[in-house]
Amino acid sequence: MGEDDDSSTRSWDRVADDWIAHADSNDYRNHFLMPRMLALVGDVRGRTILDLGCGEGGYARALAARGAHVVGVDGSARLIEVARARAAEAGLTAIRFVRANAAALREIATSSIDIVVAAMSLMDVENYAGAIAEAHRVLVDGGTLAMSITHPCFSAPVSAWVRDEARRLQNFAVDRYLDRAAWDSFITTSFRAPVVRRHRPLEDYLGAPIAAGFTLRAFLEPAPTDDERATSRRFEKLLRIPYFIFMRWEK
Repeated sequence: MGEDDDSSTRSWDRVADDWIAHADSNDYRNHFLMPRMLALVGDVRGRTILDLGCGEGGYARALAARGAHVVGVDGSARLIEVARARAAEAGLTAIRFVRANAAALREIATSSIDIVVAAMSLMDVENYAGAIAEAHRVLVDGGTLAMSITHPCFSAPVSAWVRDEARRLQNFAVDRYLDRAAWDSFITTSFRAPVVRRHRPLEDYLGAPIAAGFTLRAFLEPAPTDDERATSRRFEKLLRIPYFIFMRWEK
């Protein structure tokens, strides 16, 4: 298999329709993650943005609606198909969608992008360092990489909430944190196939952008607001440990 068709690409293409239904209704994505990413990138009017790992195009549509010129990239042919259809339905026909691996953005010109948005995608790529190098290549000087990932300190291969006999949360246990691992996992019980999950320690997530020449400008481990906690009871867990990290890097 070539670089455009690695194990992560194949696994996400298999679950594309299940992922679309999940993304549409997911509380973390719609009420916690997306608002923070849009706040992290700020005013995008007139900016050229690459949505890296765009999935069904939710972030791309939100950015285009705020006045950005958007290119959406994903390795899954099915997700790109749906992203194009949904953009057309929303009247956002100027969004360009490209099927490509994050580590092989051959259709994106060097120094042509103002902001790369990688929302909850880079922890899943097979070649993380390659994806970071490509993000650096396509950005203009002074351009921004805004990324969110699952927090690697709490998503190791062996990690879970410890509960008492009444199923109340006691603490969060982590082991094998330094193992760099990949394994098949069902996102929810409603998915018909697993995806490839990956774990890297935090030093890998920071080391690759530093090696590529990025400078870290923001590092966030967000907790939910009172309004967000009222939206979903699941957000209570985020008061105890951070599930996610947001980073803003400058070229």
